[in-house]
Amino acid sequence: MGGNLGEAESYFSRVLELDPTVSEAWLGKGKSAGWQSTILNIRLGEVLAAFGHSIGTAPQSSRAAAIQSCLHEVNALVVAIHGMARKHMTEFISVPNSWTNYLAQVGQLLDALEAASIWNPGDRTTLENIVRLCKDNIEGVKYRDPFENNAAKAWHLSPQYEALIRGKMERASQALREIDPGYVPPVAEAKKPDACFVVTATMGDEHHPTVGLIRRLRDDWMLTFPSGRKAVALYYRYSPPVARFIGRKLWRRALSYVLVVAPAAWLARRLLKNRVGDGAERDRFVS
Repeated sequence: MGGNLGEAESYFSRVLELDPTVSEAWLGKGKSAGWQSTILNIRLGEVLAAFGHSIGTAPQSSRAAAIQSCLHEVNALVVAIHGMARKHMTEFISVPNSWTNYLAQVGQLLDALEAASIWNPGDRTTLENIVRLCKDNIEGVKYRDPFENNAAKAWHLSPQYEALIRGKMERASQALREIDPGYVPPVAEAKKPDACFVVTATMGDEHHPTVGLIRRLRDDWMLTFPSGRKAVALYYRYSPPVARFIGRKLWRRALSYVLVVAPAAWLARRLLKNRVGDGAERDRFVS
């Protein structure tokens, strides 16, 4: 986010040294500082301080416009910084602390939005961005860990932190309902590791023992060799629409069970049994 922003920040600082009551200079200083942010140095605290001065020094006749300009800029910065932070997190999701660092970054963004909302508690964009970031955190992220045979995993919030984030989301949603009585907040639920779509649609329950059996076949056998990993990748690319088609009709689920799930479950039991047996034989001869 660099460019000539550093020079602009220095320029506005010099203007303010001469006259600290120039509202436009405070706005420019805050903008130039904010757009130099990185995910390692989020400068929203400086932005809020500068914008507060911009609003405070604006003439009464143009104060509402100053507030709107500051809120627009804060929201634009939050969206841009969140995009950078999420991109970095998803690229390095299997690296320790990537999720924790991401939560800390989003926490700074939420704090900035909540602080900015004091200028205009009814600003819809600010409230919607609070809801969006809270939903993002609550849902977490699911991924495949390349360091553990591409196993399906997910990051979630701790129960205590989820309660805190849900509280923020509910307060923002309530404010949005006061603006628009027809507003319906989005449903925020924690994502789960990738399911076996066709088997889940057929059995009608992702916790069914057969679903667990096929998931074990995937994680403990197919993901341990290259062609198996390729087959799993193709399955996850093409199976969701097939699963939706199967799940809509009971007779399709029955047909899928006979033609796909039952044979797959039989094969899974044999392969996993043989795998356990091979492991026991190896263990028996290890000195």
